Amino acid sequence: MASAQLHHAALDEIGQEIVDGVRPVGSVLTLADLEQRFVVSRTVAREIMRILEALGMVRSRRRVGITIRPRSSWNVLDPLVVRWRLAGAEHDRVLLDVTELRASLQPMAAELAARNATPEQRQRLSELADEIVRTSRQPEKASAMAEAELDFNTLLLRATANELFFGFSGMVRLVQRLDGPAGVEPGLVWAERYRRIAGAVAAGDAETARIASRAQVAQGLAAMATRVGPRPTLTEPPSTDDWSV
Repeated sequence: MASAQLHHAALDEIGQEIVDGVRPVGSVLTLADLEQRFVVSRTVAREIMRILEALGMVRSRRRVGITIRPRSSWNVLDPLVVRWRLAGAEHDRVLLDVTELRASLQPMAAELAARNATPEQRQRLSELADEIVRTSRQPEKASAMAEAELDFNTLLLRATANELFFGFSGMVRLVQRLDGPAGVEPGLVWAERYRRIAGAVAAGDAETARIASRAQVAQGLAAMATRVGPRPTLTEPPSTDDWSV
């Protein structure tokens, strides 16, 4: 257990340093440095480097060593990278990125759920929507409302019957648990939108589900954009390394 804790602590510290720019692009890491700094075995040091390499954050080359790669090479959708970025100076930018991505996906997810959800999923979405509306009227139950929202959004993605859509739910859950709902103050109008989406899904009305979801995510996106301010421009071209065949 102690070894596993050291492993995770060392990985988190190095990952955070890379994200924060403490270890700049092109700088070199060595296994010996990790062993000495964190008092871990060579096996643990190798495993940390293996994980960082899988995330696209470092590259190991013979006679060169382990070098830090530019952010355009990172797997920015991985929960570890998202968590490290949320913990650093990029916090607000990550929130805006995720909110924009969610705004593009969720209306289609609602449409697909209206077509593909099981009877049990349709019923559960309605129950969760009612819970969201009920708790939205009680400020002291804000945490219960947030949990119901999280369960609703996760189930909606699962109900699409599309594995890629459901895969996105992990990021939604991570961001909401670390930062709360996506920039919108709880309120009855916001909560009622869940009920409209759930009703459309229950009725198999794909068009209404899509329209209702689009209205909801547009409200969340506007609130987040106001909170974050102007988006900084990307300073590096996107990497295509991981898309080659």
